[in-house]
Amino acid sequence: MKTFLLSFIICLGALAAHGESYESPVKAGDLAALVVQDQGRLKPLDTYARSQLLLYRSKPTINGQSAIDWLLELWLFPEQAYERKVFRMLDEKDAIIGLGIGFNRKDPYYSFRTLSEAINERMESLRQLSEKDPEARTRAETQTLVVYRKVMQYLALSRAWTALEADITISNSALADAIGLEAGKAYTYREFMESREALAAELQALQGRQAGDNINEKESAMVDLVQVLQVKMADQSADILQVLKPEGDQDEGLWASVWGIMDGRVFSDWEASRIEELEAIYAAFKNDPFADVSGLVEAANASLTTGVRYNAELFYNKSNLFLISTLLYTFSFLLLLLSYMFNSKWVSVGSLACLVVGLLIHMGGIMMRVYIMARPPVGTLYESIIFVSAFLVLVAVVIEFIRRDTLGLILGSVAGIILNYIGSRYALDGDTNQMLVAVLNTKFWLLTHVQTISIGYSIALLAGLAAHAYLFVRVTKPDDREQQLSIFKVSYGVALVAVFFTTFGTILGGIWGDQSWGRFWGWDPKENGALLIVLWLLAVVHGRLAGRLKELSFSVALALTPITVAVAWFGVNLLQVGLHSYGFDDGTAKKLLWFCIFEVAYAFGLGLFIHFRKKPGKGSAGNKNLNTSPQTS
Repeated sequence: MKTFLLSFIICLGALAAHGESYESPVKAGDLAALVVQDQGRLKPLDTYARSQLLLYRSKPTINGQSAIDWLLELWLFPEQAYERKVFRMLDEKDAIIGLGIGFNRKDPYYSFRTLSEAINERMESLRQLSEKDPEARTRAETQTLVVYRKVMQYLALSRAWTALEADITISNSALADAIGLEAGKAYTYREFMESREALAAELQALQGRQAGDNINEKESAMVDLVQVLQVKMADQSADILQVLKPEGDQDEGLWASVWGIMDGRVFSDWEASRIEELEAIYAAFKNDPFADVSGLVEAANASLTTGVRYNAELFYNKSNLFLISTLLYTFSFLLLLLSYMFNSKWVSVGSLACLVVGLLIHMGGIMMRVYIMARPPVGTLYESIIFVSAFLVLVAVVIEFIRRDTLGLILGSVAGIILNYIGSRYALDGDTNQMLVAVLNTKFWLLTHVQTISIGYSIALLAGLAAHAYLFVRVTKPDDREQQLSIFKVSYGVALVAVFFTTFGTILGGIWGDQSWGRFWGWDPKENGALLIVLWLLAVVHGRLAGRLKELSFSVALALTPITVAVAWFGVNLLQVGLHSYGFDDGTAKKLLWFCIFEVAYAFGLGLFIHFRKKPGKGSAGNKNLNTSPQTS
């Protein structure tokens, strides 16, 4: 056993060490704490960088480099960053082939340079494609437009802070004196535009010259300066990343991007101070890509007049609490298998310890999100997944402490692994701490209806998993009647609790609907989905109470409960209609279909196998006492 564990640990270490590494030419450090506004929410720049990198790469890091370092490198050394394979194009295979680049499934990563060159060669066809009716576009055409938009956004992101760089100089002293600047000194775009009136006068005088006239050194320098400014002003389209806070309502007010504020306005003292803070940060990194900017970032954040818990969010981003909890759930499951292999009580105790510690870390992550967002834990589809996962594992731990027969370990570890994995897939869509749509932005109903229905989801799933375990034991241990009845009682009891929470949660949702929209029930898809779970559980439980469903048929029906939960939880969002249409739908339909097929095959397959298995005395000696009661099949 020790040899096995040692080999297992060595394999894990090898997997962790595997992968390409990249020595970052920059170190953003405390720049990660700079507060910005994105998607209506105030957040640290680190969160913004992560969501941007996820958009291109579907990972929060790139070859070991953090997202914030990647973003800083993109700003400081764009030509170098353009050569890096940042874009993951696995889902845009048809577009890559159509662009004539060539697709390699084993290495589906492409650089900005490669993609932009291919796009530049096809700009006219892309323009025509963008004007085409979306319904008439092929899959490859739709993917091509997606790639084009990603490339253009990447370009804008790389140029977002170019206005902060002091790279405009005037070598001619006569021209510098005329404009009121110092010859040979490098100025930022803001500093240069402060002399816009004198510059306009010199430019007007130059425009009055006739073609063919000889121009002096001052006028020649003016021509060169105009060309530099034209190149610089081309970046004005990079109106991205709202980082300049307003003086008034910073929480609800609209922040400005660096180039967005360079629109010819005369800056107020507040605006000038905010730009100067960013210019100082940018200059520090230009002089030293590993500079310590903690003081400059702290000074920039000091002008915040609203509470932003950015330090907590930075810790949350770095801690990867849900990943750690998933790993602990996985260790719990593996240790549980080892305990079965070696019949070791202490290994099963270790499995329970991993499950409990994983749950505590899981709940800690949820509490951190509550603190950061200052609202109840469930408001988005992603949040519902991690909450349902945590509550399900919690109930499984309680079951394990009561029963001490490893059933809770099986249910909790398996459910925690699966649900946390699903949550991690949704987390790849970007910032998971999203602002809520207006109808959800009610803390009382978030705390009552949403939490209650989420608890109902978790307990309904747990009941379905317990039924799965019952069917599995009926197949693998046909003679162990005591264990079969023990698991059945758990599934039946959990199903009764699920009926209560799903019904109560649905009623609370109706009351919320009456207060929000003036009607208790409107047959909205989300409402119908919640009702579907209630009706299914009621039918299954009532069938058992009435004696219509025996032990086996009840368990088969209860094992199908995860289908109703999945359809209500994820399926209705695919419709993109109704007042509750606030979930994600990317790639969900096929996965949901395969899940339903698997569940039906598992429940009916095992149920039919158990039902038609030969009875004792008819060719099989292994089914003794299997159907001793009319309630067993």
